[in-house]
Amino acid sequence: MNPLNKVIRHLYGKYLFHISVAEFDPVAEFSQKKIAVIGAADTALIKSNREIIEASDIVIRVNKAPHAWEPSLDKYMGKRIDILYHSFFENEQSGGGEIDLDLYTKFGIQKIINPNNNSLGRKAQLNFYKRKKQRIPTYLLNKEISENISSRFGSHLPTIGFYALASSLIPQTEQVFIAGFSFFKTAYYKGYRDHLEDQRDNENHIAAQGLHSPDKEFQVFKDFLRTSPSKKIILDDYLEKIIEPET
Repeated sequence: MNPLNKVIRHLYGKYLFHISVAEFDPVAEFSQKKIAVIGAADTALIKSNREIIEASDIVIRVNKAPHAWEPSLDKYMGKRIDILYHSFFENEQSGGGEIDLDLYTKFGIQKIINPNNNSLGRKAQLNFYKRKKQRIPTYLLNKEISENISSRFGSHLPTIGFYALASSLIPQTEQVFIAGFSFFKTAYYKGYRDHLEDQRDNENHIAAQGLHSPDKEFQVFKDFLRTSPSKKIILDDYLEKIIEPET
């Protein structure tokens, strides 16, 4: 690409970013509602949670969830996705997978949220518009809330799934149901990241990236649980089991 075309592409991407991206405020969106946050750990498949998920006002999933869904998962976690938290890194190996609008429409996804409201996250979102070359409504997590979450991690970054967890525990919701988060103590469910289906491979991948700290995430998660103003918090069986001995 010649220098002039590169400049034009960059400026057009910035224009699309400016007219397409809105702020997402979970306090305004989630307050007094029943929220379900579903992660990608295989612990989501221990037993059926479909009924409580589908009865929620808002169902939140993360990154590659639409790509990984198949009919056999329905009885455990339903299919519905209202809000998708996504890194805006579209690579398949470690990113959030392709932002496929046709696929997302089939799931009824209403909002795509980038929770990384920092220079790295905004750059990823800008590059998304430079690739797509069209106006697509997306969202950036409220900056104050994004920084409230990320500031607890020092040199590490929260995962996209953790942003979804934390931002659902900040508002005064009617109920929050959480399933499919094991803080990397178990594997992903089949279809999500099959190249990391083995737990040891996943641990090595996290260590090689050096971006995230699963142990820190678990500790900060417990902090959010303790301070959440939610009227009711329901954890899946796995989370209930690992939280209970420490409370």
